[in-house]
Amino acid sequence: MTTYSIDDAAWGSPWRRRRVGEKMLLSLALVLTALLTPPWPGCVAVALFSVFLILGPARIRPSLLATVLVAPLTFLLLGTLPVVIQFGGDGWGVGPLRLTQEGLTTAAGLFVHGIAGTLAIMVLATTTPMIDVLTWLRGVHLPDPLLEVASLTYRLLFLLLATTIAVRGAQQARLGDEATFRRRWATVAATTGSIILRTWDRAARLQRGLEGRGYEDSLVTLAPIRRRSWSFVAMTAVGVSGVWLLCLAAA
Repeated sequence: MTTYSIDDAAWGSPWRRRRVGEKMLLSLALVLTALLTPPWPGCVAVALFSVFLILGPARIRPSLLATVLVAPLTFLLLGTLPVVIQFGGDGWGVGPLRLTQEGLTTAAGLFVHGIAGTLAIMVLATTTPMIDVLTWLRGVHLPDPLLEVASLTYRLLFLLLATTIAVRGAQQARLGDEATFRRRWATVAATTGSIILRTWDRAARLQRGLEGRGYEDSLVTLAPIRRRSWSFVAMTAVGVSGVWLLCLAAA
């Protein structure tokens, strides 16, 4: 459902009408800034600026942003554990597991860098559908085989999600809310098999449809004409420059 929500939000965002290259420039500039600046104040400023853009001009729901960030936050927290905890040495802890001030500081810096970079990527992900990204990549002459693999993976992923949601809905309607955990778990194997078979059938129909259209080496789509927005480019330059000036002032 999260992938569906991100894609729906990207299609409905007012920033969808902006050029992909301009949004790509903004997102990559924020990512590089989060990578090269210190956690304070650079990464914090990048994170706040990204949240402002997502919730403000891009008009993305706060609940959607919070839902999307659950998985990256969990990954970042798990990734910082080996940095925080060490075996032996000085520090606080019980037995061989120790916490050190240096480890906590390093882990906090890595976590802030990761959050800032993730939010910078979300600026692009929540405002640009994947089909627009693929069309833009074709415009910058990325090899067609790579684009076709990415496009096929994208479409098959949504086939799998749609089938999973349909089967899950049918299972809930059949079992109801009173089913025990054991009974629900017993249906997982059958549900998984049904999802795989249905997805395979829909993917085969997708292939036959492409063959019927005369598909051979690439599936070219028409890209809408979007005018360059110099005000958007200026906003990108001012925002990123402001973060760097803030870092220089705090140095």
